[in-house]
Amino acid sequence: MKKLSKEKKNILKLCLISFGITIAIFLIVSSLANCNPFLGGVLWGGDLPDEYLSFFQYLRRLILGNWNSLQFSFANGLGADMAGNISYYLASPFNLLILLFPASQINLALYVIIIIKLGLASAAFTFLILNFFNFKNQIYSVFLGIIYGLSGYCIGYGANLMWLDGVILLPLIIYALIKGLVKRHWTLYIVLLACAIIFNYYIGYMICIFMVIAFCAYTINNFKDKKIFIQQIIDFVISSLISGLISAVVTLPTWMNLSNNKFAEHTINEGFRLSPVSSIAKSISALFMKNTFNGSPLLFIGTLTIIIFILYFIDNKNSKKERIINLVIGLVFLLSLVQTKIYLFWHGGQKPVGFPYRFSFIIIFWILLLAAKELASFDLKKEQLLLASGIYFVVGLVVTVLRLHYGKYDMYMLVSLGLIILFSLLLYFSDHKSFRFALVMVGVVEIAISSYLMLDRIGMRSNIYSNYVTENQELFDHLPAGVKSKRIAKNYFLNNDRGESYAFNYKGAEIFSSNNDPKISKLYANLGLSAYGYYYFYKTGTVVTDAILNIGGVIDNSLPSQSISPEYISYGLRDDLKNNQILLKEKQYTAYRTDTLPLIFAGNLSNNLKFKSNDPVYNQNLVLNSLTQTQGNVLTYSPKVAKIKVTDSKLNQEKKKFTVTRTSDKAGSVTFTFDGLKPKETAYVQFGKDLMGFADPLTTYHATQDGNNKPELSITIDKKDVRLQPQVKQLIGVRANQKGQVQIKWRLAENKRILTSEMPRLVNINSTLLRSKVSQVNNKKQMHLTTFRDNYLSGKINTTKNENLVTTIPYSRGWKVKVDGKPVKVSRTLDVFIGLDMKPGKHTVVMRYRTPGLLIGVITSIIGIILLVVFNGYLEKKKY
Repeated sequence: MKKLSKEKKNILKLCLISFGITIAIFLIVSSLANCNPFLGGVLWGGDLPDEYLSFFQYLRRLILGNWNSLQFSFANGLGADMAGNISYYLASPFNLLILLFPASQINLALYVIIIIKLGLASAAFTFLILNFFNFKNQIYSVFLGIIYGLSGYCIGYGANLMWLDGVILLPLIIYALIKGLVKRHWTLYIVLLACAIIFNYYIGYMICIFMVIAFCAYTINNFKDKKIFIQQIIDFVISSLISGLISAVVTLPTWMNLSNNKFAEHTINEGFRLSPVSSIAKSISALFMKNTFNGSPLLFIGTLTIIIFILYFIDNKNSKKERIINLVIGLVFLLSLVQTKIYLFWHGGQKPVGFPYRFSFIIIFWILLLAAKELASFDLKKEQLLLASGIYFVVGLVVTVLRLHYGKYDMYMLVSLGLIILFSLLLYFSDHKSFRFALVMVGVVEIAISSYLMLDRIGMRSNIYSNYVTENQELFDHLPAGVKSKRIAKNYFLNNDRGESYAFNYKGAEIFSSNNDPKISKLYANLGLSAYGYYYFYKTGTVVTDAILNIGGVIDNSLPSQSISPEYISYGLRDDLKNNQILLKEKQYTAYRTDTLPLIFAGNLSNNLKFKSNDPVYNQNLVLNSLTQTQGNVLTYSPKVAKIKVTDSKLNQEKKKFTVTRTSDKAGSVTFTFDGLKPKETAYVQFGKDLMGFADPLTTYHATQDGNNKPELSITIDKKDVRLQPQVKQLIGVRANQKGQVQIKWRLAENKRILTSEMPRLVNINSTLLRSKVSQVNNKKQMHLTTFRDNYLSGKINTTKNENLVTTIPYSRGWKVKVDGKPVKVSRTLDVFIGLDMKPGKHTVVMRYRTPGLLIGVITSIIGIILLVVFNGYLEKKKY
């Protein structure tokens, strides 16, 4: 084995120092900010608590043997292809570290993965600049590596841990690109670029864009010979295409998956426009500590780095040609921050939902790379330093004014201005070793403080996760097998996680994912269930939606919201099931039996139904009657009118709407009482959709931590706290007390003066009619399943005239169906689910799922690997 040279050993040592210091700083600041789960904190950043924890529970089960759910999973909402989720969230090799942790400690595993990735990002950047530049003072290479790993992007978006692989790989890919251009050694570039795409196609796509920019910049700056230049273009294009071919095993199935859902959503960009002035203000402000503008790019990399970056363009020892090229690159980045079409191009053509400017790590990399070049051979001219510092200070004054008038002004802007002066003084005397050391130490302390300030916004104290996972897994394990063969819903969750079906391995009915099928969300919204393009929610289900969607059981948790942890939310919205049979009761959990249609049965395909806008009662009856080919409405509006009582408020009513206005400085309230029901009779209350957002629990915890941002409205039904999701009119399950009353109270907080909404309406339930409809299908029309796996179902069914095979399995092109051994065309049910046109008679049905594009992707990747070998062999014989 070839020994490392002294130079390479030194590079390795400095990379390890960058790695270790970055990890140490993050451990300290995350602990202080209550983001370290080992010490009872929660990293409430990105979508980690409300999405990724459950995704990684799924991955752990998959690796440990649940391979049937690799291609299609009924834990993915109502059921969906897994290609998009796996390639976006779960493809990183670092994720194998979860196997070192039990399921109840997945939160610890993800924290460990994050800190390792941050450390490796620092080490990767240090490695790059040490190979590119000959540093007179190598402490600067360690410092810049630390800045890269603890940049505003890495800290602010670090909980989106799947993006960090690209942050690590970017410096290495640039290193490999230059190696290919200089020595014609392209293998490393091909492999690393393919890895970037495979580990996360989204960030990999952004890196591919930057590779084009970097290639153009380097070849133009170092142009010497036309023939070599043309050959470099050819090599770059071939190498990049081979990387694309190798990654096809991931990208092709992902593309097929997304084209069936996310790419089919054409409304996501409607009305979206960046304001150039606002975007410029946000971007400039982001270069200073504790940016106060919402939706800003996360660009903070410390005061010293920005001063050095400005010096790069002033310093005459950097060639004019090179500086012009980088000014052009800077202009491209500026336009990317302020111009809508370019901004969307970086994000694959679609507006990101939350977490804007996801490509800003590339801008950070570019700034730090130029700063590294300047620091490597740092020969400071005092007048240049004064000019650079002066420019930065003037910009700081402008930002101070902007924050005073448009942002949220605080002391940190003054601190930033003071730091500009301090770093300028330290740079002025940086010829002395002690001042250089102080310069770096102050820079490290600054980035550490900035990291703490960012994390402190999202941290919280809670150590419930492990017990919650263990307790709920035991609960689901104890449920009767017949219930677990159907879908299950529950009225509580932790961390706002709408994908807990992944965590506890049950067939679910809700999901939050960027790869969600928006057609399901649209159906949910029509049925009065909270939904939007990238999620659908089942907390306001009814006995009718239970029946339609094959919900076999609903679990109720009697503990009120945030009683055991700030993360814990109990919706308390299914009192309509209180008279149902109890399937299981453990501790505070009660599982209720529901009357439900089979997953697959003989009925009407029910496509092209005419839904009414904002009328869930009508729409639910319509779907149930159409599917079962029956008549009679299970849900009907009650003629009862609520009695109204107001406190510290006045009420103005117009037709179906009313306005409540507080009349004192105290919190006001309005109480609605429906009476005349039978004791313990179940029903629903329908609220107007404009009410929902005021009682939305998504920001309840952090809102209560800010004295200026308290929830405006709280709702109780029969003295029980109720939490709602926004978007549509929804039906809230209630049960009358012994007096036959249902009481609803809305409390307007001191910061809510006026509330306008629709009058609550009572909705009656005909339980006898529902059971009749359901039993008719279950007794005569259901398909009796002989095999039921995530990717394979088989069974026997008997259909009569005018009946087809109806399912609530979401449609995907991956489903292939055989009836009586012959392939048949897959149709739709409700325009969303699988349906089959059937002839009368007894039939054997087999349904098998194969991920679209997977086989072609595997073949393409194999071709790419072969081409890599051939291309590498060719290059060994050729040089520039």
